[in-house]
Amino acid sequence: MRELGPTNLEGLLPESWQRIDCGANTAPGCLNRAEMEKAAKALGNLWETGAAGVEQSIDDHSEVYAVRDAVWKKAGVAAMGGCLCIACLEKRIGRRLKPKDFARGHPFNQLPGTQRLLNRRR
Repeated sequence: MRELGPTNLEGLLPESWQRIDCGANTAPGCLNRAEMEKAAKALGNLWETGAAGVEQSIDDHSEVYAVRDAVWKKAGVAAMGGCLCIACLEKRIGRRLKPKDFARGHPFNQLPGTQRLLNRRR
């Protein structure tokens, strides 16, 4: 098992931002795990000092979020095992998401997003 760090982001970013049910990209302005690891490795020591970064964008077309493990389990998806848009996640769990379903304090849940996502997080 590899040690987590700037060039091993396993479990911290999804393998792909492509939605596993409907196929659309949940974060068109973001790198997936492998792409981010490659970018971090290319930055070398600059990554550790914070002197350089990787530019990414999240906007009102993005549905980047984290829900509690129990919600992922009910949907049949491992945490960071794939992405689902809000509609597909709700279809899998058989109900509309509630604010308490979102992982408290997770940085993904502080990001902008679609109006549908923002309505569920409130």
